[in-house]
Amino acid sequence: MNLDLIPHPSSGPVLRRAAAGIASITLAAALTSCSFEVGELEPVGEGESASADAAETEEAETGEQPEEGETEEAAGAESTGELPVDPSEAVAWDEETFWLSGTGEALYRLDWTASADTTLQLSHSGSANFIVVPYDADGTRLGGIANETGAYEGDSVLDDAAILGGAGEIEFIHIQADGAWTIGR
Repeated sequence: MNLDLIPHPSSGPVLRRAAAGIASITLAAALTSCSFEVGELEPVGEGESASADAAETEEAETGEQPEEGETEEAAGAESTGELPVDPSEAVAWDEETFWLSGTGEALYRLDWTASADTTLQLSHSGSANFIVVPYDADGTRLGGIANETGAYEGDSVLDDAAILGGAGEIEFIHIQADGAWTIGR
């Protein structure tokens, strides 16, 4: 039998060049079928100052103060590293309690001092973000304990989580979740 007559698939550099050619043609076809417009460019942050100016103008015209929760500071607290909830609303996590559980958002004030080797055991049964953040007594964000999506089970050493200070500086722990969660020490 003569094996030279049986066709063999291309391989090596020939196959790579052919695949690259097909990919180029596909990309060119996709880009030529797209249409878009570039609108007027606006400097970053310009819209934010306009809304602040509008709020100040409204306050000056009506003489009314904005309601609590409408201030620019409250809206940007999470992004600036400030405590997102009023600290007076924090629930005490006392020395006698080793496990916390809940659903949704919560703020806890630690009534015990975390050490460098304090480890938290975390679980979450929701389908969206599970975020646990430590804050100091001034309400400044110290780092992150957990930031996971969906069901989660794991540990976090507080000294590693508080990257802007030691574990002993953690005063508050803020929890955001869409499902049931537990935190133990």
